Amino acid sequence: MTDYEQIFLSSGQEKQKLTIALKRFIETEDPDWKARYQSYLRTRFRPAMTELIHGGDLARIRNLCAFAPLTAPALEQFIQEASICGRTEILAFLLRLKKDSFGFHDRDLSL
Repeated sequence: MTDYEQIFLSSGQEKQKLTIALKRFIETEDPDWKARYQSYLRTRFRPAMTELIHGGDLARIRNLCAFAPLTAPALEQFIQEASICGRTEILAFLLRLKKDSFGFHDRDLSL
């Protein structure tokens, strides 16, 4: 068990646990810890996505969206947040995800 895992287990501060989980869920090779971090991030999905959008970390956003449930209203919120933050690459990814998952039923995109 690394220092990160010890801090993750003992910390009562959600911000600290979220930071560790976001850092380690991709880095760790241990399947038990990977599952534990993913489980935690599923329950803290909105704050995790917000943190990653503000940090501009598209690689972790892709990984997080691959295993965490995503609702249409949450996706709209993240699209708005990426737009406001000026994270164009993340915005493009989220818009593509919206198109593939939910479509653009509220818009007429015909020419």
